[in-house]
Amino acid sequence: MDIEQILKEAAESGNVSTYSLKSVDTLEEDVRQALIKMIERGGKSSKALRTALITKEFPREIVDQMIARFIEVSLIDDFALARDLVELAVNRKAKAKSVIARELSEKGLPKEAIDAALSAIDQDSELEAAKTIAEKRIRQLLKLEPDVRQRRLAGFLSRKGYSSSVVWAAVRFATEQVN
Repeated sequence: MDIEQILKEAAESGNVSTYSLKSVDTLEEDVRQALIKMIERGGKSSKALRTALITKEFPREIVDQMIARFIEVSLIDDFALARDLVELAVNRKAKAKSVIARELSEKGLPKEAIDAALSAIDQDSELEAAKTIAEKRIRQLLKLEPDVRQRRLAGFLSRKGYSSSVVWAAVRFATEQVN
């Protein structure tokens, strides 16, 4: 892309003062440096990075070229980011598959990356995670009446995003453990 075309597009979008004195190489370097800083701060999806760079008023064409290049050399990898976030959500935060899917979507990850990362979670592993949480949580509710304890535990697991069948199986398991 040549400087004339970028300046023309910048003038049409109202950014002429921002880019009129810079060459394409300088703009590319500015975008590259901004992109590197954002990546160093933590994992972000390509969509989130693109939005942030455009918000900083960099030309869309250069932003798209630079992001494509970073994807090409694997500095940006939405699939790896999705896998890492799923692993974190399951192992440390014990979230359900539906909640994880929603959070990944909110982070701007593509549906294909979300689906690939979530394929590692099956119904059995989700049930085991719910049982583990329920077993820990029910011990905090031992002072309550059994019906109240079960309702609160079920509500807690439901808020974590587990399906009703998983919730009640985990509640039954945890109740059996404390009796």
